[in-house]
Amino acid sequence: MGLDRGRLEAAGRTIALAAPHPLATAAGMEIARQGGNAVDAAVAAAVSLAVVYPHMCSAGGDAIALVASPDGRVECVNASGAAGVRADADALAREFGGMPAAGPQTVTVPGAVSAWGALTERAGRLPFGDLLQPAIAQARDGVPIAPGVHRALLEAAELLALDPGMREVFFCGGAPIGAGEPLRQPALAATLAELADYGWRSFYDGPVARRVASGMVRLGVPLAPVDLARHAPEISAPLRGRHRDAEILTAPPNSQGLLLLEVLAALERLRLGDPLGAGAGALAQLFRLVSRDRERHLADPRWAGVPVERLLSDAHAAELADAAAGYGGPAGGTSAAGGAAPAPPGPLVVAPSTEVPGGLAAAGDTVAVVAMDAEGHAVSLIQSVFHAFGAGLLDVETGLILHNRGALFSLDPAAPNRLEPGKRPAHTLMPVLVRRAGRVVGAHGTMGGKAQPQIHTHLLLNLDAGRSPAEALAAPRWVVGSLLTEEGVDLVLAERGVPSPALDSIATAGLGIVTLGDLDEEVGHGQLVRRGADGELLAASDPRADGEARAA
Repeated sequence: MGLDRGRLEAAGRTIALAAPHPLATAAGMEIARQGGNAVDAAVAAAVSLAVVYPHMCSAGGDAIALVASPDGRVECVNASGAAGVRADADALAREFGGMPAAGPQTVTVPGAVSAWGALTERAGRLPFGDLLQPAIAQARDGVPIAPGVHRALLEAAELLALDPGMREVFFCGGAPIGAGEPLRQPALAATLAELADYGWRSFYDGPVARRVASGMVRLGVPLAPVDLARHAPEISAPLRGRHRDAEILTAPPNSQGLLLLEVLAALERLRLGDPLGAGAGALAQLFRLVSRDRERHLADPRWAGVPVERLLSDAHAAELADAAAGYGGPAGGTSAAGGAAPAPPGPLVVAPSTEVPGGLAAAGDTVAVVAMDAEGHAVSLIQSVFHAFGAGLLDVETGLILHNRGALFSLDPAAPNRLEPGKRPAHTLMPVLVRRAGRVVGAHGTMGGKAQPQIHTHLLLNLDAGRSPAEALAAPRWVVGSLLTEEGVDLVLAERGVPSPALDSIATAGLGIVTLGDLDEEVGHGQLVRRGADGELLAASDPRADGEARAA
C-alpha cells in the first residue's frame, strides 16, 4: 500500500502513543519527556487535537475514556454532556418536525474538558496546566492546516459560511483557508490558558464558565449556567466481554460500547475469522442486526432502562448468531448454537456496486488517542464534535467550536432516547482496552460514528489473523450503513481493495455494495497500541487520517 511506516508505526519499551495528527502525537511525547506518564501524554495529545483537528474535536465537544492503572484497576470516564434545563422536545417537534442536525438546538453541555481533568486527577502525574501548554502554543502561534481539515472545510463550507465565528477563524477572502496555510486561534489560546491557570473545573463553575455561558447566549444555545455547573464526569466500571483468550473492556451506556460485546459474543458461536474472507456476508448481517439494538434500546441509563444484561446474555448471542449464520458464514446456514437462520429484519434494498451516492455517508468527526507505558498505565480516549465542525457554531470570544451531540436525540415520545432536560444522548463514542491474565495488552480507538463497533471488530479479527497493528489498521475495510445516520442500513460501504470473496459473500447475503476508494475515511480511522509478550510497546496510526505513532 506504500505506507509511510516511519510515521504510522513505532516500537519502544517506555511509552507508546498514537493520534490522528502528528502535532498532537508530538505534544503527547513532549509531555512524556517532561516526566509524564501515558495518561498525561494522552491528555496533552487530546487537547492538542482540539486545536489542530478542529473539524473532529473541540474543547466544546464530548469525550469518553477508559484508563488503566498499574494496580490493575480500569475505570470508565464518561464525560458526555446532558441537554439543558430549557430543552423542549415538543417545541422542537412543532418547529422542525424532527431533531435538527445542526444549529443551537443540538448543543449539549460540552464534556471534553472534564474528561481531560478527571483523567489527570485519577491517574496522571503532572499538573493539569502543564498538559495544556503545547496546545496553547499551537493555538496562539498557528499550525498548518492538515489535508483532512482542508477537505472538511471544503465539504462544510456552505454551512460554516453562515456563522460569523467560523468565517473569522477558517475563511480568508470569502473562501476556506487552504491546506498548509496557517490556522491561528488566539481566542481559543486564551481560553486554554485560563483553564491552565484556574483548573478544569473553571470551565463549568468559575471565570471560564461565565464566558462560555455568555457565548451560548450570543449563539442562541438553550444552555444555562446551571447546566454547566451541574456537569460532572461519571466514573464507573467498564463493560466486560470476551474475545477468544482476551477480555474486551469498553464503556457502558449511554455509550454504544455494548454493541461490540454483542458482536463478539455472537462471533464465538459463528466461528467467523477474517473479515475479508468468505464469511463477510454473515458478519455484515450480524453488524446489521446488532445496529437494531442500538436504535431500539440505547439511551441514558439514568433515564431509561437499557437491558444490558439481556443484550449481553448467552441467549441473545445465540439469537444473533442464528439470525446471521445463513448469509455466507462457515456454519452452513446454522450457527454453532443450532437452528435455521431466520429472514433478515425488514426489507432489503439491494443495490449494484456503485460510487457513493450523494448524502449517504455523512462526515464522521471523532478522534481517538491511545497510549500505554511500561508502568502499566493505558488509555483509550475518544473525543468528538459529532458531525463535521459540530453544530456549525464557533463562539468568537472563547474560540470554542460547539458540538451537535444533541442531534442524536429522538423526539418520539415513546423512544428511550427522547430529548429531556438533563438527559445525555445515546452516544457513539466507545473506548476499548484489551486485557489478558489481568494485564492490559491493547489500547484501541477509532472514529466512525455508528460504525465504531464494526471497525473495532475488523481490527480485532485482523490482529487475530496475525497482522501487525499497522497492517490491521491499513487492511481494506467495509462497514454496513452510514457512519452517522440510519440511511443506507442495507448497503455496505466497501473500499476498493476489499477482495472478491468478501464482496461476493456480502452480495449473496442480500446487501448492496457501495464502492469507495482506497484508504477512504468513510470506513473510519483508528489508532492502536499493543503490548508484546516481551513488554515491547507497538503503536500504529491509521493511514486514512493525518496521524502519527511514536514510542520511546
